[in-house]
Amino acid sequence: MIWKKYVWGVFLAGSSLLAQEVDPSLQRLKERMDSISGFQARVRMEVDISFVNMPVKHAEVYYQKGEAIRITSEDFVMIPKRGLDLTLNELYKYPFMTLNLGKVGFAGRQCEVIKVIPTTDRSDYSIATLWLDTAALRILKSQISTKNNGVFDIVYHYKNEPLALPSEILVKFAVSGVKIPLRFLGKDTHVDRQGMEANSGEQGTIILQLEDVQLSRIQE
Repeated sequence: MIWKKYVWGVFLAGSSLLAQEVDPSLQRLKERMDSISGFQARVRMEVDISFVNMPVKHAEVYYQKGEAIRITSEDFVMIPKRGLDLTLNELYKYPFMTLNLGKVGFAGRQCEVIKVIPTTDRSDYSIATLWLDTAALRILKSQISTKNNGVFDIVYHYKNEPLALPSEILVKFAVSGVKIPLRFLGKDTHVDRQGMEANSGEQGTIILQLEDVQLSRIQE
């Protein structure tokens, strides 16, 4: 018993040396995003799921600092707000610690891989992994393991270098792990119920394109 306590203590001590409350690179990104006072954009959404036949949908996304992201659409659609958490507010909502796994290449850029680990049970995700382009201060990829809705793999593409927001977001997930109220995809959407049962383990993709982006920053 004493030996087990000793080993466990060494493990915790080693973990505390590797982990830190907030990685400095991630903190610099958060400070950059905090300089945004608000934005609005038109969102073009496509769904790539074999048993869902849905035409392209459009919505408007609005954000004002200190408020939740708001999405409106004439034909109500289920848009994954996790992919649109561009200001990192959800990530920073509850306390966490980070673990920097070092540098890797991704999408032709040099990135730092940072794991974000909540230190409270109130968070709705159990762990997040970020691929952070430290030169441009942008997240190029994230993998979010949620407690109730499976794992989301999100890839961000940027068109305009000075703009802080991505132009395209790819959200991938296991269809069986996500509770999608399919009726929210719109009345012109056809769902093959038999195909849904046969392909419940399939990987689905939602493609979000941000158009006509209007962004305002806090005046210093």
